[in-house]
Amino acid sequence: MTGESGRDLRFRLRGLGLSDRAISAAWPHWWSEDAEASASARAELRFGIARRLGLDPHSLLDDRDEPRFLWREEARFKHLSGESERERAGITSFGRAIASILVSATSPPEGDLAGVAARDLRENVLASGGQFVTLVDLLSLSWALAVPVVHLRVFPWPQKRMAAMTVRVGGRSTVLLGKDSAYPATIAFYLAHELGHIALEHVAADRQIVDLEGETPAANGGDEEERDADAFALELLTGAPEPTVLATGPGWAHGRALAHAALESAQELRIEPGTLALAYGHSTGDWQTANAALGNIYAAARPVWTQVNAIARQQLELGDQPVDAVDFLDAVLGEAGE
Repeated sequence: MTGESGRDLRFRLRGLGLSDRAISAAWPHWWSEDAEASASARAELRFGIARRLGLDPHSLLDDRDEPRFLWREEARFKHLSGESERERAGITSFGRAIASILVSATSPPEGDLAGVAARDLRENVLASGGQFVTLVDLLSLSWALAVPVVHLRVFPWPQKRMAAMTVRVGGRSTVLLGKDSAYPATIAFYLAHELGHIALEHVAADRQIVDLEGETPAANGGDEEERDADAFALELLTGAPEPTVLATGPGWAHGRALAHAALESAQELRIEPGTLALAYGHSTGDWQTANAALGNIYAAARPVWTQVNAIARQQLELGDQPVDAVDFLDAVLGEAGE
């Protein structure tokens, strides 16, 4: 049994490259100087941290060993740009550890998203009275199908580039968002894209797809899966897998004018105004104008993750979950005021 102190264990975890926020989130509240003197408490500390960070517990029990991630080959990464094998293993293992908690805190699904067409999901939303498909609609749809969706506020590495991740655990899908935005249309696209991966059955049992941040939404080059998930997302949000939105008059292609046109056209086209602005960016490559329009479409810029995680907190059934797991998830979901 290890005689390593809690302080030295933290040092060993930092030596792996893990962020202080991830280590602190996984560290149990019950740990104290008295616990430090107990061999069983020291072992429990290591087993708990291993579960929450996706580490091999044996590598924490031996203080001479380097901590090792449990999952390495289970994820396919999109938009890789030099991430090391260790960094990929950390993202994979961290995501799986969180997904396991989410699945255990969610009732089994009554329906299945696999094989469902984007147009059918869109028609379902519009038939229920919605003017267009919004982020809240997508969140409601996901939770209704027992696909937990959360926005991570803690990441395994100090620098995060993860836009979103879909994780399959025990035949269940979860979506972990990482992309920050002040406007819901941007996050709606990323969520719709991940739902596309699930519906198109891109994610095998106990596997993951990790979408790292690309330069723009829907910029996926030669990756067929990514193009198909983009087309699914666009059809779900707009009704067309390749919508074309172009400037139609002098002076229209600047942020304020684009916002005005999107707001005027949204009800007739049944496309959320922010989504229309992003569709213009997708059609023209003029993301500067598209992003400027978002600031004129929405009444105020607010961090979207707070809404995503407020809904998650309402939906999760945490009463029967271990206290340490609940505390860890609470830290990962963040506080609205941060």
